[in-house]
Amino acid sequence: MDLFAGCVDRTLANGLAWLNEPPEWAFDEEGLTIVPKVHTDFFRPYGGTPQDGAGLLYTEATGDFTVRTHVRAELLAFGDAGALTVRASAEQWLKLCVERSPIGDVSLVSVVTNVWSDDANNELLDEPACHLRVTRKGDVFGMHYSLDGRTWRFVRTLGFALPETVMVGVHAQAPFHGGCRATFSGLHLTAEPVADFRSGE
Repeated sequence: MDLFAGCVDRTLANGLAWLNEPPEWAFDEEGLTIVPKVHTDFFRPYGGTPQDGAGLLYTEATGDFTVRTHVRAELLAFGDAGALTVRASAEQWLKLCVERSPIGDVSLVSVVTNVWSDDANNELLDEPACHLRVTRKGDVFGMHYSLDGRTWRFVRTLGFALPETVMVGVHAQAPFHGGCRATFSGLHLTAEPVADFRSGE
């Protein structure tokens, strides 16, 4: 099911709701565009100050699921990102991002937070656009990305004991500077996990 079906301009449908609603967002024929407020992020650095102010458009998913989206972003500064997000609470969540690196590259970045955040860069992208997917089977999660929406590439898999019902959705972040913009085309949610987390099939 595409949860964006029926969403028009600034009207939501299909049980979607905002956590930290950003001041600038709207739906059009391309999907959902978010312009995140500057100094917003989801990140909990070990021993540092937690950041929990990014604007997340979400629904709730119970049990096994697969959720995917396509993001195209304008990433002007380090940390700017468009992301697919699974969240249980401020202290337990994960995100798969198309993100600007500290040296200016665009890469796949995954972050898993269980009180504190890890931070792992995956492959570099030629442009800040790709398909993102997160799948859950019990307490095992898999993350994948695709350039064409058909062939999925492995990012990581992990065991993560989250509640049966979690928030799933998309967010954009701009932790240091303004000007980031991310457009998400579709938010597809099914109750079936991916069969093989390693191969992505």
